[in-house]
Amino acid sequence: MSLPEKSLVSIIMNCYDGEKYLREALDSVYSQTYQNWEIIFWDNNSTDNSALIAQSYDERLKYFLVKKTTSLGEARVNATKKATGDYLAFLDSDDLWEKEKLLKQMNLFDNSDRKLGFVYGRAEVIFNSEKNTNFIFKEGHLLHEGDIFGELVKENFVVFSSVVVDREKFWFCGGFPKHFKNSTDYWIFLHMAKKYPVRAIQDVCCKYRLHDSNLSLSQRVLGAKEAIEVVSLFFPDQRAVDGLKYQYVQLAIECIKEKKIITALVLLFNNGGWWKVLQRLIEKMVRSFSIMLRR
Repeated sequence: MSLPEKSLVSIIMNCYDGEKYLREALDSVYSQTYQNWEIIFWDNNSTDNSALIAQSYDERLKYFLVKKTTSLGEARVNATKKATGDYLAFLDSDDLWEKEKLLKQMNLFDNSDRKLGFVYGRAEVIFNSEKNTNFIFKEGHLLHEGDIFGELVKENFVVFSSVVVDREKFWFCGGFPKHFKNSTDYWIFLHMAKKYPVRAIQDVCCKYRLHDSNLSLSQRVLGAKEAIEVVSLFFPDQRAVDGLKYQYVQLAIECIKEKKIITALVLLFNNGGWWKVLQRLIEKMVRSFSIMLRR
């Protein structure tokens, strides 16, 4: 595989008290086969040892500290403004990259004549608890490529830490919004997918870690509500209108998990989607059965 290393990739890492997994995440960047990168490390006023860990690396890691903790949206906006690369990549401080992630993605960009908006890839979902079994997200399904907007409005299947974006196109589409707590990535990926073609790496290119702090039901409900807000921005595009029904189904499912059954029933009654709920339940059962078979 060729090494298209003429393009600098700015890797955005936003961190707040992320010491537990931070060194593992950073080491996965330093072990990349594609080496023309910089890390924009944005410390959102951490109170743990995140700063000591980050500053123990070389000058390719550019460390920025803010004196007052801000929202994630604002932190991401400020971090991306410090980037100097032709492309932006994103890595949360508890996630990991496979060694050839950047190389594979930059080869796709290199062969596209700067037409692509972004390249994403498949992720393995990993847990720290032995009660849960790791699994590959969307295993058995081809990741969508080309014009993915019509599918992306139904579900945010683009894992944040798997993405590399064209920085010029990223800013042309507005960059990250400040006001969202969970959907900053969904907002920009939808805007970019509306304007530009997208490519995907079908192999696993990153590991997305699920743990207590990102599994809270309150966050999931908020994320579902923000996704509805984001998709509604694209009305009257019929694809967005159709996609919104799927988003309401997701919100209903999260309400059920919170034991807000009446709220979920009202959402489904007002917005349809009973068959979609049934489909989701069947897919979950099939995935659970396949995991049991692999044990």
